[in-house]
Amino acid sequence: MFTHPFTRRFSKSVAGTTLAAATLGITALITAGTAGAGSVDAAFIAQLGKDGITPPSSAVAVKDAHSVCNALDNGNTSQAVINAVAETTGLSAKGAKVFAVDAAQAYCPQYVTSS
Repeated sequence: MFTHPFTRRFSKSVAGTTLAAATLGITALITAGTAGAGSVDAAFIAQLGKDGITPPSSAVAVKDAHSVCNALDNGNTSQAVINAVAETTGLSAKGAKVFAVDAAQAYCPQYVTSS
């Protein structure tokens, strides 16, 4: 599963990148209400568990999730982010997609669309 947090910078950049859940073949999750960071973190970790992903620690998973959002904020394509997640965590391509969508849904939902 995870071996270490993100350590590489993303090289490919595209303005206005959107991480489309449908494109990834994953249904976007609906989040409810406003919650504190602790609640968001707990919900994110719980979702990873439901998806069969077990990180080495919650702290590592949350840090990696924020790296996903930072990369998207910097204009990296969803595929570049997914590739980096797979490379740095040891997750399969499918697992990296799931992790990236879960991370974006939890911490930067502006990058997740349902179509």
